[in-house]
Amino acid sequence: MARHEGARARSGASGLTSFLGYLDDIERAVLGRDALRLTSLLRKRTASHLPREVREELLMLSRAPRESYRAPVQLLRFRHRMRQLAAGGERLLTAQTELRLEPPASAGQARRRTAAERQAACDADGPDEADGPQGAADDEDAEA
Repeated sequence: MARHEGARARSGASGLTSFLGYLDDIERAVLGRDALRLTSLLRKRTASHLPREVREELLMLSRAPRESYRAPVQLLRFRHRMRQLAAGGERLLTAQTELRLEPPASAGQARRRTAAERQAACDADGPDEADGPQGAADDEDAEA
């Protein structure tokens, strides 16, 4: 039963707060120059949600000497963005949006589209008055 409650706690807005807690743990490990703790945090499954630039920076910092003055700029920037999302009431996305795909064409047939499906950005009724001389030149070419 406790396992299901934990899964429920990770979803939605509380999922974002737990992710922010994870980012805070990473920040404490970086600022404390605790390379072992940082490495263990980067091995967690949650680390897959970090952008590539942040992960690379954290790996570099975990291997840097303790006397290094390098600041975790990418981590701090990402953490700030996540805090802004949490303050705005945004929820943590759980899945990608499904795209509607066309049905596959039969073998050996070209896909034909109706006029309604082929409409361009302009009206299909005819040239706009804003077309000016070019629209008039096209009309003259068609008459000739």
